[in-house]
Amino acid sequence: MGRVMVVLLGASLVALAAPSVFESYKGSLMKPESERLDPPPAVVEASTRPVGRQERIKAGPDGHFRTDARLNGRPVPVLVDTGATYLAISEETARRVGLFVRTDDYRYTANTANGPRKVALAHLDRVEIGDIRVRDVDALVMKGGLSETLLGMSFLKKLSRYQVENGTLELAE
Repeated sequence: MGRVMVVLLGASLVALAAPSVFESYKGSLMKPESERLDPPPAVVEASTRPVGRQERIKAGPDGHFRTDARLNGRPVPVLVDTGATYLAISEETARRVGLFVRTDDYRYTANTANGPRKVALAHLDRVEIGDIRVRDVDALVMKGGLSETLLGMSFLKKLSRYQVENGTLELAE
């Protein structure tokens, strides 16, 4: 029994001393390990320019963007018009590019800068400006003529990007 008492007394002394021993070593036990941090790598700016085909059209003296396009493979001068919902062509231009519109096809009315006009909805297989080639473009054939072919949003919305910068219209496929 005496031996058990000695062991219990020793265990009690160890139990009482353990917190103070722990406190004295706590700083080194709990201290985070230091590590060396290298400076972050330098930031390199990448180009955001599109990698597809691009064309640039300079504004004319009147501030408008005019260029030569190919509609269904036929050359046609055009005026780029972001305010036009569709590519708009005259009856004569429609025939030149292979679109044949009947009288009863003029069943729609378009509100133009010159007032309401009867129009026929048509479809161009392809429209090209320089190296840019866009397929399946809706067009309006204007009854009674049109002074210029308008290259509207039915073409522009099929591009990946178009913007005006420093008097130049940039188109990207």
